[in-house]
Amino acid sequence: MPSVAGPIAIAVSGGADSVYLLCALWADESLRPRLRVLHLDHQVRGEASAGDACFVDALCAALGVPCVLGLREGAGAASEADLRSARDTFFAEQRMATGFEILCTAHHLDDVVENALLRLARGAGLAGLAAPRALQEFRDGHCRWRPLIAAGLTKADLLSALHAAGLPWREDATNILPIAARNRIRTWLAQGGEQALGVGYQDGFARSARIIGETQWALSQWAQELGCVMVDGAMPVAQLRGRPVALIQECLRGFLYAQGVADPSGPSLASLTAAMGAGQDAQSAVRGLLVRVQAGYLSVLKDSPVLGQTERPLRLGVPDEECGLLAEFADVDEALWASLSRGDISPTREVYLVASLGPLVWRGRREGDRYQPLGSSGSAKLSDHLINRKIPVAQREALPVVMADGQILWVPGLPPAESARLAGPTKGALRLTWLGPCLG
Repeated sequence: MPSVAGPIAIAVSGGADSVYLLCALWADESLRPRLRVLHLDHQVRGEASAGDACFVDALCAALGVPCVLGLREGAGAASEADLRSARDTFFAEQRMATGFEILCTAHHLDDVVENALLRLARGAGLAGLAAPRALQEFRDGHCRWRPLIAAGLTKADLLSALHAAGLPWREDATNILPIAARNRIRTWLAQGGEQALGVGYQDGFARSARIIGETQWALSQWAQELGCVMVDGAMPVAQLRGRPVALIQECLRGFLYAQGVADPSGPSLASLTAAMGAGQDAQSAVRGLLVRVQAGYLSVLKDSPVLGQTERPLRLGVPDEECGLLAEFADVDEALWASLSRGDISPTREVYLVASLGPLVWRGRREGDRYQPLGSSGSAKLSDHLINRKIPVAQREALPVVMADGQILWVPGLPPAESARLAGPTKGALRLTWLGPCLG
């Protein structure tokens, strides 16, 4: 355990993982007086979500552990990124209120495996492949402690212990729906993970993640010794000339993380990496940000990147770092369809469309662009839609226009096109996600 005094916060959803974590920490009499439970009702599953909150509150009352219940703004389905953001905001608010420096989460070895497979498929860097770590320090001074990873426990271990002790927990039905990529990987592994990879494959993934994390830390330390640290929003990088590519990319990824860009792909960093290695100047668009290396300093330009009017293909399943889009297939079940119909999911970041629209391409805006938004009686200029939605002028040129067969399907921040409307629950719908900075 980290040697930090004061209260210990535990994120408890009510599921098997977090119930086991709470009970395991509570069993340590030296820790028991310091425990504080945090539970955020995401309001994704209606009465079931409210039931989770009641269950956690009752469990904490029985154990004599203080519990804070939070409520996400808005209700209904939301993207994993938006739910994660809501949790982080709630945790930050509670940290300010209670002063805890340790937040415990119930990640275990199966989570390490799922994360590794997801990140490998998307070309993640070292920091992404090392997550989730047993201990992770954050810039605001708090740290995340994941005792179940440190103890080498799998999901099967947790369930076996809970059954043996007769302890109840809540099941989240959305965890088995094939909508999220993580759920599909979890199902795939459950159906043949041990047969394909061998018994105890989770331990191997965990060891590899630790090695990758140690490597990433070593590169980070080397960069700091060379003086590559953030100063007033810029990073001096002249000392990286002629250095290994891995070191240069670690600096670049760390810089982008400080700008709110997590896990950019290698190809999006290629020109900047080459320029820093050669001691030259360059600039490149990365997820809606214009990043520049000039005179030995790495910085982000205040002007948004202009995407240009050349049409470029949008590949499925791979984030396009230049335009900040991710296109993938997803099943829209009854619950998700109900949320979409109610408008619970904002088109600012995510839309669901019919998939049979022809090859996808993207480009920047063109003068005279028009389209008919979902629910509108007719088409209008794209520029007028952006003005009506109060998209800042500085951001408009950085927003990609997604098209198929010459027709505009979507621009982040706006409703999708009426022509791409889903008629109801759909298997294999097209989901478009904006990975760039917040709009507005």
